[in-house]
Amino acid sequence: MNNRELYQKWFIDRQFERADLFLALVKKYKIKSVLYPGSFIHITPSFFIPRAYYVDSDQKAKRFFAKEDEVNELILKNKKYEEAPKITFFGQDYFKLLDIKEGSIDLLVSQYAGPISQACKKYLKKSGHLLVNNSHADAGIAALDADYKLVGVIKLLNTKEVISENKLDDYFHPKKNLKPSIDYLMKQGKGIGYTKTAMSYVFEKCH
Repeated sequence: MNNRELYQKWFIDRQFERADLFLALVKKYKIKSVLYPGSFIHITPSFFIPRAYYVDSDQKAKRFFAKEDEVNELILKNKKYEEAPKITFFGQDYFKLLDIKEGSIDLLVSQYAGPISQACKKYLKKSGHLLVNNSHADAGIAALDADYKLVGVIKLLNTKEVISENKLDDYFHPKKNLKPSIDYLMKQGKGIGYTKTAMSYVFEKCH
């Protein structure tokens, strides 16, 4: 199975490309670079963002990105910007040091892959953005981190993922009488219940 067929199987057929979301993020925040730890083969960000770094230790991901010509062909066919795309793949654990300049990335993506908000925060520039869900409690961790400020939530509108800035103070209130800390959530490794939730969240790096 070639890379186009793999991408079709994992993301198009499952309706999980999330192209609307990445387009909305680019339009709103003028994103030019993205770091995506735990990406697997989800290269949709490269259709909208010219500079992308993908990180995954999965063997299937390594084989996918090793076929550079097929990866580039897929991106060139779908890209929505004028400049030439540039991608770098790191076939490793994202906790290990990445060959990326600290404070240089516009968008950090954390989806179902652990506490990326902490492990890769150093690469995100000040005023850069973190796209995060609460898998492995990472959104809750970011909400407690003084380096981040919640600026949007991701909701569905007519089947499209959109960014909402309404009533952000309503989020991250625990259902139970808990006052979780970052350390507590890191040790738990899973999210707690909140009175109001979203599909994903957008934080801005403040410091």
